[in-house]
Amino acid sequence: MTRPQAWFIGECMIELRPTQPLQDGRHMPRAMAQSFSGDVYNTAVYFRRRNAETSLHAIDSQFISAAGDDSISASLRNEIAQQQLGVALMATVPDALPGLYWIETNAAGERSFLYWRQQSAARRMLDEAHAAMLRQQAVQCRLLYFSGITLAILDNARRQRLLDLAQAVRAHGGWVAFDSNYRPRLWESREDALRWTHLALAQASHALVTLDDETALHGDIDAHACLQRMRAAGVDEAVVKLGDQGCLVQAADMDAATAVATQKVAAIDTTAAGDSFNAAYLAARRQGASAIAAAEAGCALAACVVMHPGAIMPLEAMPSR
Repeated sequence: MTRPQAWFIGECMIELRPTQPLQDGRHMPRAMAQSFSGDVYNTAVYFRRRNAETSLHAIDSQFISAAGDDSISASLRNEIAQQQLGVALMATVPDALPGLYWIETNAAGERSFLYWRQQSAARRMLDEAHAAMLRQQAVQCRLLYFSGITLAILDNARRQRLLDLAQAVRAHGGWVAFDSNYRPRLWESREDALRWTHLALAQASHALVTLDDETALHGDIDAHACLQRMRAAGVDEAVVKLGDQGCLVQAADMDAATAVATQKVAAIDTTAAGDSFNAAYLAARRQGASAIAAAEAGCALAACVVMHPGAIMPLEAMPSR
């Protein structure tokens, strides 16, 4: 019998980060570290790590994207596989290259980015052949996860194919989880982002969003308004992430929304905080935890992640449950 799968659809990019701070504000050449990262990819890595801790609810984690046929793309695929994520459902785009970004963090661990992603191979995933192959296998997918960044980097035809795939997964009884991850510079307009985010929420069983993003996109005045809007859109289960203030969560079996606090830590890099929260939350829910317990697991993992540089912390640094 084929084992059920979790599909994470998004972009994995080359990450460059300086290994030393600016000296007295002088922009001199600095050593840098190179790794691979991306919002959906980060969630996939942490989900697989959490999911691997139990055999009762074991599920194969597949990363779905597109990569080129060059040596850097080969390294990217190898890194994904090293994280024990499946790559069999990735598309290959000859002569295309991965996207790249440069990241720096300030003293509080907050990030700033520079991107080179316009020609990223990931933008060309979900062509007709790729999408058709995925639809044929949708019955195996018990969890499909994507983000607003996934939608933003695709053209309209590919966006629609992604939403059609989400609908097929739901029709087969699977979960569809969505994080809006609103990045204005990736969209042609706010109206375009609103339209596709609304369509994504219509297919989602689970929404895991950040209040700052939702306020910028929808104008939500607080976490309760944000959560009520998503529930009114038909989402069964919603989480509004509030950074170091924890989150607000409500599932279909809960009478009211519940606030969940997070551990106070000295953050050095907030990269992947929300991504890791989503991973731990979804893994815990799949393993039968309540929504509140899952939110606590998400907060605990995110608090650990922000105490390490980069999106993917070492495996040995993963906190125990």
